[in-house]
Amino acid sequence: MDDINFTQLEIPVIDIASLRDPDAPVIAEVARQLGQACREVGFFYIRNHGISPELIRQTFAMAETFFSQPLEDKLEYSMERHSKCFRGYSPVLSELADGKRNSYELMEFSVDFEPGAPEVQARMPMHGPNIWPDIEGYQPVLTHYIEEMNRLGFDLMRGIAISLELEEDFFYKAFNGRSFWQFRTVNYPEAVDINRMAEKMPELEQRMSGIEIGDHNCGAHTDYGCLTILLANSPGLQVLGKNNVWFDAPVIEDAYICNIGDMLQYWSKDAYVATKHRVLTGTPRISLPFFFQPNYATVIEPVATVPGLAGKDYPPIQYGPYAYRNYRGIYPACPTYEN
Repeated sequence: MDDINFTQLEIPVIDIASLRDPDAPVIAEVARQLGQACREVGFFYIRNHGISPELIRQTFAMAETFFSQPLEDKLEYSMERHSKCFRGYSPVLSELADGKRNSYELMEFSVDFEPGAPEVQARMPMHGPNIWPDIEGYQPVLTHYIEEMNRLGFDLMRGIAISLELEEDFFYKAFNGRSFWQFRTVNYPEAVDINRMAEKMPELEQRMSGIEIGDHNCGAHTDYGCLTILLANSPGLQVLGKNNVWFDAPVIEDAYICNIGDMLQYWSKDAYVATKHRVLTGTPRISLPFFFQPNYATVIEPVATVPGLAGKDYPPIQYGPYAYRNYRGIYPACPTYEN
């Protein structure tokens, strides 16, 4: 079977128009398709998602404007220098996947907490202010985009809840009405630019000494939360198929590609699968991954509507500490409130 047919077979394209319409009388078919995709591959494309093409264009444009700046200017927003909660700029070869260094740069954002917020004063891990580049229009555009993605995330989780025979507001209530989202703009530069950037950061290279650079732009991994919703302006994403062979997940016009994360797999007692994926590209690429995650305080108690694996125990897990352990692993050079 060739890669194109395998991709079409494994990753369905789902029209979610009725899921996004609060007055739609029937969404059972969309929920069924989502459930089937989550069980069989862990990936699916969505069409008729309701996100404005103009807002998408503006978001890509703001990402490109930021990444086109000189490295010295981008480092003014470095999470390593200015954040203790994984917010801000992370240069090439400073973030890990599969235990190896990734060949991209990124800006990371999450739920915004002012410095005087009680959570920040209490030094709660991963709670703090975002770092916004001083680029005209940047913060309003990205803030609008994030708001739209949050709404999309809750709508998708409503369909997934129905597919698991749960009340449709199950995940909204479990999140206490608020996702502890993470949003990144990611730039995959050409190889010559990666080497040039690395040469300008000898202090980072020293701190990352002994950690191998991966063979792929982004190494094989699964995501930590519930659902990742992604757009990219060029191909590069690869998914591990059931036959243990990697295949390309193409960019489809006007469609997001989504994949479920570890917490949804755990919540569903392994009925839904978080599938490994990676990025391999030889050309410049910008992607916009939105990680729709449980509230930091949410306790994941696996649902009773699926049987789970025989003999396996599924104790409750609090999402926040789980995510914090993982983020410390992928950003080893970044400070936290503990250090």
